[in-house]
Amino acid sequence: MRMAVGDLARAAAGEGWSELVVRRGQVGAYALTTVTCDGREIVVEGMEEPFRRMREVSCTSGHGTWFTCELWFAPGGRGYTGRVDASGPPFAEVPPVAALAELTVFPRQEAPGWLLDALPTAPPLTLPMGGDTHGQWLRGSHNDQPPPPPPSISGDLSYVPATAMTARGFQHKEKRHRHLAVLVRDTDAPKEAHFAVASAGEDCWIIRDRMRATGEGVRSLAVDGTVLRLELTAEAADALETETCFEVLLDLPAEEIERLRTVLPGILRSAGDAPELIGF
Repeated sequence: MRMAVGDLARAAAGEGWSELVVRRGQVGAYALTTVTCDGREIVVEGMEEPFRRMREVSCTSGHGTWFTCELWFAPGGRGYTGRVDASGPPFAEVPPVAALAELTVFPRQEAPGWLLDALPTAPPLTLPMGGDTHGQWLRGSHNDQPPPPPPSISGDLSYVPATAMTARGFQHKEKRHRHLAVLVRDTDAPKEAHFAVASAGEDCWIIRDRMRATGEGVRSLAVDGTVLRLELTAEAADALETETCFEVLLDLPAEEIERLRTVLPGILRSAGDAPELIGF
């Protein structure tokens, strides 16, 4: 979702920029989003849904979710840095209805003072009035219990997509209509870091380090000397946690590289949406 925010900001910024900064402040349904491109504010459409989902998935039991999210994007890659803050006020004045909605949707064991101060003196008719939720937050401002440990929803953010790996081992497995080609970084620990191409019938997958995979969005595979190069769509790159161009440096004997040239086309030949093969 953060990458989706970056894609929207990049599309609106066009070409030639050097820094994009996206800031989102939100309490309840009240939100302000600003995007600056090289210090100049620009208009970006479509930010509401990804930020709404980001707040939902960031919610921590008993701690709520963040109020402020800032993301910094640089050209030439899909990575970002940034920060989230789940304690400080995102703007100077918080609407009372927004404060109550925040605590209703994202309950907290300890609410910050500024959020308690913003609560309405009586629950508005548009929000649930049953239970003791409102009184709980009012009493919380006089609670002598120590606050809970800082939640993980506050702090710095960083995402650095992988650009390359070195393969020192190659394995090819075949069973009936299933094929698997695996390039491993460490032959003594083949499951720790690897790149794999797998197929079963018309389905094909690219797998990186066991937990990251994509079944689509691979535009091309190219063998250039001792380099296997992938060109990926943005969605496939995000699924693999790589840049859209990812390279596998083949630290393999020449005969193993030739075997790889033979094996990969055979695996991909029956794929329904096979990538372009270059240098095979």
